[in-house]
Amino acid sequence: MPDDIFQDALPPAQRTPRKRAFTERDRRTVHERLTDCAHNPDLYDLAEALPPPGRVGRRRAYPDVAFLFFLAARSVLASARRTAAHLEDPEIWKIFREGVRSELGAEAALLLPETGPTRSQWLHAQRRLRDHADDLWDLYRILALDQALEQGIFPKDETRSWSNPGRHQLIAADGTVLKSPTLARAHRSIDMRTGEIRYHRIDPASAPQREGGGNEAYGPKYVFFSARKDENYLSRVFLDSRYVPHQHPGGEAAIAVDGILDIMGRAPGCMGVLYDGAFRGTHRDAIARRGGLVINKQHKGNEPQFYETLRPGRCIHESWAANGRIAEKVSFADGTTYLVPVPIRRLERRGTRTYRWYHVLEIPCRRGSHIRRLAVGTTSRAGERPPGESDEERGFHRAEHLQQIPEFTRTHQLVYPYRSDAESGHSQLDASLWNGRLISYGVEAQKLLTLGFVLAQNSTSRALHDEVSPLLSPTA
Repeated sequence: MPDDIFQDALPPAQRTPRKRAFTERDRRTVHERLTDCAHNPDLYDLAEALPPPGRVGRRRAYPDVAFLFFLAARSVLASARRTAAHLEDPEIWKIFREGVRSELGAEAALLLPETGPTRSQWLHAQRRLRDHADDLWDLYRILALDQALEQGIFPKDETRSWSNPGRHQLIAADGTVLKSPTLARAHRSIDMRTGEIRYHRIDPASAPQREGGGNEAYGPKYVFFSARKDENYLSRVFLDSRYVPHQHPGGEAAIAVDGILDIMGRAPGCMGVLYDGAFRGTHRDAIARRGGLVINKQHKGNEPQFYETLRPGRCIHESWAANGRIAEKVSFADGTTYLVPVPIRRLERRGTRTYRWYHVLEIPCRRGSHIRRLAVGTTSRAGERPPGESDEERGFHRAEHLQQIPEFTRTHQLVYPYRSDAESGHSQLDASLWNGRLISYGVEAQKLLTLGFVLAQNSTSRALHDEVSPLLSPTA
């Protein structure tokens, strides 16, 4: 049997555990994390991008950057009340003053009050930030990707192996449902025993959602995109976060595809994405056409489908699409038949603006192996092939049935676990919320909350990278 570039999958008992144990170097104190936020230059770039406040009313005691720091610190401390209490301590507020002195100069630091803003001042300032949440996110997506590139993620000039991509060359993305800030689902309820009418505050962004395991959750859904280079959990860089409107056409997967294509368009070194079973053939097709890999699991409802019968010379080989790749139907003397995967010699990518992907197959035969190039990953449409030969006209959804990296292979076993970065990112977000529940009502306020979370996480990632960089310098 010829060698397969993806190799056979190993049984569970023979697999090496991929998850690294949590160590002391993965810890960061509250003081350190607040320091990371205060010294993050992106905080000051975001503040500069905000339009100047109106001239009506009393002059503000704090600049915009102070409230952006409050926003990031709120993610570290889990609530606005705790954040205000901490920043009222001059020693804690000194952390931010030092950051301002480092980024904006001593004069700007001297203009700051002796202690941080109160909770009421934050609630007032939050309205202004909420109005510009989309603008802040549009800018921060660019800043976050710049940070990732500076930290060696998605390197443009590094050698790329399409059949064995590296963790730092892939996006880890997934959707999550955040717990609604309230359990109430209606504005009012009636006590059937007493007739009392009760009025409730509800979250307009929350809705009943289905999660991956089939369980129902109530809250808004967001898709997060991240990447990292090394093994430190805190080195992850969050690239983006997008809200998924309830009953949006295409749902979570459609929003995710848009985000992935945006990142790939600005990062030539990005090779593709790791996602879960929410991606189907349509989504794989969109990303593969733009030159990206999609590494995910096959949908459980995909049954083997006949593909074609090859007749080279006197040979007959019946090909089927099964488990994300081409397999040959082999009959045995006892009357049983099996689908035996055909070895793959190469994974090829061709094209410039629109890309095509191929498996170069080596079909074993007693008369000598046959080499065949087979399109995978994309579903050809009418007009892209001679009349009657396109997948669309044949009724064969190629992107659904033939993966670029088939699921039941050793390469998939080694690369797909990197997707757990998305799951651990969701756990970090839940841990940053008071009692694991949202503390903001409405889409705009929640977008601001996710911005604060991503800012805080990326601040620590940047700080860790800056601490290690001088040690790796040749002149150090």
